[in-house]
Amino acid sequence: MTILTTTSTRVKGVDALRGLAAIAVFICHIGGYWGFLDLPGKVPQLVAAGAHGVDVFIVISGFCLALPLAGHRRALRVPQFYGRRAWRILPPYYVALALAAVLALLPATWHLTVARQASFSDVLLHLMTGQAWVPGEVGTINGSLWSVALEVQLYALLPLLVLAWRRWGIVPVLVGAVALDLAWRFTGALGGPAPLGSDLVVPARLDQFVAGMACAVAIRAGLAWSTRRSLITFALATLVALSTSTLNLGVVTGITWAAAGASAVLLLAGPIGHTLGGTALELFGARSFSFYLLHQPVLLVLAPAVAALPGGTPTQLVLGGSLALAITVLGAEVLFRAVEMPSHRAGRRRFPHTVAPAERRQPRTDPTTEPIPV
Repeated sequence: MTILTTTSTRVKGVDALRGLAAIAVFICHIGGYWGFLDLPGKVPQLVAAGAHGVDVFIVISGFCLALPLAGHRRALRVPQFYGRRAWRILPPYYVALALAAVLALLPATWHLTVARQASFSDVLLHLMTGQAWVPGEVGTINGSLWSVALEVQLYALLPLLVLAWRRWGIVPVLVGAVALDLAWRFTGALGGPAPLGSDLVVPARLDQFVAGMACAVAIRAGLAWSTRRSLITFALATLVALSTSTLNLGVVTGITWAAAGASAVLLLAGPIGHTLGGTALELFGARSFSFYLLHQPVLLVLAPAVAALPGGTPTQLVLGGSLALAITVLGAEVLFRAVEMPSHRAGRRRFPHTVAPAERRQPRTDPTTEPIPV
């Protein structure tokens, strides 16, 4: 069976999926930031689709945060949850932000990484993770950091999502999130003021997060699919998602990538996930957050040197891409070991109990009746 009931708070292979998503974004940004590359045919469009690795990140985030809560009536301890999340993502985010801000502020380097020299107000807005809500602000320091700001928004909403899930079930919550996404994007397509319709903020991405939560519910429930059926579902969902991206069907693109990301997560809850869980890809995936935080400045700073390489696109792509990948991986390893993991461990020590023990069935006052859930 592909989807197995589990009592673990982790599913093997999820970090490998993170790693694949990070590589997809990296390849996308090579195509986007290295405009000197002469990529043939439809390759630029295919490369650009790698940007949807972020959609997969969001699905994985919803899945991982909901998995400890699914299957049992376990309460989310909100202050503990917020504290641990802050320690988990903000220290490496702030280090990456500081490095990118130096490049974007200095007169000698800003032209390498941003369209205009950054200001301290730009830095302040990024410190508050508010850049995605201000039109034109996302690319002023490090354009990739918008997704961290989005994660902060999603974390803030998780307690409300859990309450709705407990009251009405995960399917109505998912339907509501999809409706919100459609309404938000459609209203923006009609010409509403920015950021209305933007796909960088919660209304357009909540369905992806809730789709990940729904995966956690399905796995805890032991939903049984064959590996073949899981592969077919994943292939079809990904094909539809790629088609909506290629045809620029922005109103439904977020929903189709939510489905593709969810099918990928469910595919991992079985033999394929166990296989990937023992590979180098899983090890890389554990460092994918640090990799993601650093990759854009590396690509932009290297661009002039790569453009000067003789041999045209093949040489520039192979040698330049390999060099950029090696530098980013090395930097990610340093950030992971020096900042990300120490702050993660500190968060666990300071906020050890983000989820309350499972609620147990209690008997009614009438001893002849059956126990009921509380």
